[in-house]
Amino acid sequence: MNLRLSKLAITLLALGISANAAAEQQTELSSQIFANFSNIQQSDVSVPIEGWEFDLKRFYLDLNHQFNETWSAVITTDVQWRRQADPTDVWFRHAYVERKIGDDKKLWLGVAPLPWIDYVARKVGYRYVDPSINPMEGFAGPTDLGVHFYQKGEQFSYGASVVTGGGFKKPTVGDSADVEAYAAWHATANWDVAVGIYTGSRAQDKDEANKLNTAERFNASVNYQSKQWRFGVEYVHSNNWNQVATPIEDAKSGWGSWVSYRYAPKYSVFLRYDTSNPSRRLNPSLEKDYIQAGWDWKATSYLTVAFVAKHKEQTSATVDRDSNEFGVWTMWNF
Repeated sequence: MNLRLSKLAITLLALGISANAAAEQQTELSSQIFANFSNIQQSDVSVPIEGWEFDLKRFYLDLNHQFNETWSAVITTDVQWRRQADPTDVWFRHAYVERKIGDDKKLWLGVAPLPWIDYVARKVGYRYVDPSINPMEGFAGPTDLGVHFYQKGEQFSYGASVVTGGGFKKPTVGDSADVEAYAAWHATANWDVAVGIYTGSRAQDKDEANKLNTAERFNASVNYQSKQWRFGVEYVHSNNWNQVATPIEDAKSGWGSWVSYRYAPKYSVFLRYDTSNPSRRLNPSLEKDYIQAGWDWKATSYLTVAFVAKHKEQTSATVDRDSNEFGVWTMWNF
């Protein structure tokens, strides 16, 4: 783990513990678990992962300490244990201090959520089943180390982050900083139109690696959200996302769409369809499609259960591969 990140996390944790002794009511400790038991059936894969198995998709531990009305600190550890794999190391998904500026602005210093992924995740919902198209298909990561600023208004909201580009799993520092930003127009109380951009090196220009290309990403979304309905569409296009230090250039793009209906306070149904072209220049015939359908039940204040079916298909001039999965997905909040 990056030394600077480790020092930041330890410092924040020490502050939280010491402050807790003086004012216990200002410190909150909570956890969240995403777990599922499902059956996978695959075709045309070299090493199939099939049958009924258990996945611990996410195990978060959250420490939130409020120093005063304007300053606070947040630490979130992250672990996952996928089928037929060893548990991951403990990641620091969040490790930042927050400064509130008035009622509508926030400044975060450390490993904190990036603007676009955080915005879209709240619009799509059902994160415990799967993340949105960007993190799921490798277009973007959810958090990064840097300086983050957000403003939320009645008609417009925006955010910008200056980060290392290395992500939270293997935080590294390149020779230059990356920038991600987003802006959303709240056209009505329910309708949003939003755009996002990213530019930088993603920490690939380090050591002996020279920066030959710039990693770029563009996002756009139109979405609707009310107490009963969610629906929307998102477009993403990126250039040289993994080709910063190589002379070979590539691009990828995709569409994500979703709809859900909460027909009772504790019950909802949801449907999602994503399609992407992971290599538009090097392998233009390659296409990936994803379909998700499910029924969600908020069983208790700490447990949400969903029965879900998924279909994934990957096709190209030489590949025709698909996967079907169905089972039970759960979210636990403590």
